[in-house]
Parts: sequence; C-alpha cells; structure tokens
Amino acid sequence: MRINLAGDKRNQAGRRKGRRRRGRRSRTFDTAISLPQASGRGTAPERQAERAPGRDFRPADRSRTRRGMVRRAPKAESPAPPRRLRAIPWRSLALRLPALAVLVALIGVCVYASVDARFFVYEAQIVGANHLEAGAIYQASGVHEQNIFWIDPHSVAERVIQLEGIKAVDVRCELPAIVSIEVAEREPVVMWRATSQQEDLWLDDEGVVLPYHGDVQSPEMVFVVDYGERNLKEGDRIDPEGIVQSVLQLAATVPGVSIFSYMPGQGLSFTQGVEGGEWPVYVGTSADLPRKIQVLQALTEYLQANNIRPRYIDVRWANHPVYGRPSGESGGGGE
Repeated sequence: MRINLAGDKRNQAGRRKGRRRRGRRSRTFDTAISLPQASGRGTAPERQAERAPGRDFRPADRSRTRRGMVRRAPKAESPAPPRRLRAIPWRSLALRLPALAVLVALIGVCVYASVDARFFVYEAQIVGANHLEAGAIYQASGVHEQNIFWIDPHSVAERVIQLEGIKAVDVRCELPAIVSIEVAEREPVVMWRATSQQEDLWLDDEGVVLPYHGDVQSPEMVFVVDYGERNLKEGDRIDPEGIVQSVLQLAATVPGVSIFSYMPGQGLSFTQGVEGGEWPVYVGTSADLPRKIQVLQALTEYLQANNIRPRYIDVRWANHPVYGRPSGESGGGGE
C-alpha cells in the first residue's frame, strides 16, 4: 500500500491555512461588533447577584477582558464643589428693624391700655334727666367697669333708649375714661285720667304713657277724663292715634279750656264757658279738626252776637254743625 506523504502535507497545510482565515474573520467580527456574552467566570456571589431580578449589579473591574474587546478605564468621579455659607442679609434686616420696633411699641401700648385702671369707667355724666333717675340711666348703659376702648357709643345708646320715657340718646366717649350720656326725655303734656283704672297717667305729645309719677307743675298742663274701658301701662300708646295732638290743638285755640272728656263712640268733648253761661261742645274724632275749630269759632260768635245760650254745640260733622236751643224754646236746633 502506497501512502502519498506529499498529498497529506498539502492537505494539512490547507487545513491550517483555513483555520487561520477563520480565526482572522472571527477576530475582525468580534472587534467590529462586540456582543455581550455570558461568562462563566467570577465568584459565586457575583453570579448570584447577576441572576437576581430587579438588581443592577456591576461586578468589579476584572483584570481579564474578552478577546478582541478594548478595556476602558473607569471614569473618575469629579469631587463635589465646596459648600458655600449663606450670607446674612444685613441690608434687608436693617430695613425691617424700624417696622419691627413699631410693632413692638404698638403691642406694648395695647397691653398698657388694657390693664391700666385709668382707662376703666366707674361713672358717667348724665345730662338731660329731669324725670328719670340718673342712676337708672347709668345702670342701663352697661358701661360700669368697662374699658373705654371697648365701649361702643352706638350700642350704649340702643340700651338706654329702651328705658320708658326716653325719646333720644347721644353718647360720647373721651380719654382716659370719660363717658357722657345726653338724653331727651319724653315730656308730659297731658294728664290722662282712666276712670276704669282709677289712675292718673302722664302722656307725651305722641300719646305714649310715661313712667313719671307725682305732680308736674306746668300752667299749660291739659287734663283728659277717659270714660272708656282701658287698661293702660307704661310704654303704651293711646288709641286712637293723634288724640293727644287734637287735645293740645283745641286747648291752644279755645281760650279758657283745659279739661276735656273722651268717650268711645262719641269722641272728644269739653265745656265752653262765656259771659252769661256755659254749654258742652262735641268735637268727635281728630278728622278734619282745623275745619271743626273754624266752624266752632264762627258759631260761637254768632250765638254771642244774638245773645243765644244754647244747650250744646255739635261740630262732629263740620259741614253740618248744630246747636241745641235754650230750654223753653221750640225747635230742636239749627245750623
């Protein structure tokens, strides 16, 4: 059997040349595109950490690199810049110091005014109280032992005007602790005698029952005797409205008359006296009162001029006044 050594040598050389070419192609491909490949190297903890899900573990730099890959040195971390100290804003503080000083001063003044006894009220000046007691007005004001800075004059006036007999109130406050209360009382102008109560009551010009008691010395005082069934108390207003004004108007226009009578259903009446006699005059309600007074004056002049002494005069209907003829004369009356 014949062995061709020369052919074998050529075959072996071809195989070695092919292996060298494949090695060169492999190295060139690996160098151009590096793909991550699993490595069996490394310690057991590093491999376990790489397999753990959710962890980004990078092993320490290895002394060996894959064939055909360039080893890169780790980047050196730049040192953190030195921390600067914050500068104190002296200029801003200098601008705020005056405002802070003013604020502290105001707080001190408020505290001083709130605790010093000189700013607390222990009495008040009551002006205009002629019928009501000054002590009752001061007690109703509610300013006793109150700090002057916490007193509201409007609220004080609202409390004082609730008193019966007070018509208007003016309150003024001054430092250090001065309170002045000026009141306008309801002046009594009519003495109203309620026969059902057997009591005399004072009324002002608006018909309000006043809490005053005792005699009021006034030459212009007018009296009214009420024969109705009334139950009046302080603060009530006489019904019908305007009856007091009607009484005052009659007293001012009819000379010598200061006592009037009032009867429900009949209204006002009074006794008129002239030379030679007197007779009752029926006025009725306050409706059309100026016209009634004018008719009454004209009728009185006519009766005096004719020397007639009537039994009564009735002007409740101003357009149809009548008078009662004297006793013994025929007829029932006339215009």
